Amino acid sequence: MPRIVEYKTGDIIYKEGSFEMAMYRITKGTVSVIANYGEETEMLFVDQTVGQYFGHLELIEAIPRSATIVAKSDTILERIEGDEFGTYLSEHPGEDMAILYQMSSRLRDIGDDLHEVYKTIDEYISQDKQKHDESFFNRLARIIKLGKGSK
Repeated sequence: MPRIVEYKTGDIIYKEGSFEMAMYRITKGTVSVIANYGEETEMLFVDQTVGQYFGHLELIEAIPRSATIVAKSDTILERIEGDEFGTYLSEHPGEDMAILYQMSSRLRDIGDDLHEVYKTIDEYISQDKQKHDESFFNRLARIIKLGKGSK
């Protein structure tokens, strides 16, 4: 049975690099998914709200947390422990598809963002090759070609 946990605005739910075998479902409020939290290179990945899950990828793969989660507002979560995951899914028909849909949507967004990065770099390289350090841009061009499926 999921445990209900509450967080106030600004509370850290978990930190990037930490390890725990649990995932969460948001029942009230909004959380921010942030890389490099508190550092100069901090980057907001996404805000998530009611009905969405987080922490499931690390739970499924048994890996450390890939981002820090911060309560953007007062938040209530269902905490689902790793050993309860299968039971949770069997007791909540359709949630497996909700989790898969959310994962698929995130993967598509990441692919779109990566495509935009490749496109921007490709355009920049094409603008004026003589002004740029060739070795650096040759490496970037190779990355772009790999991203496009070339070798």
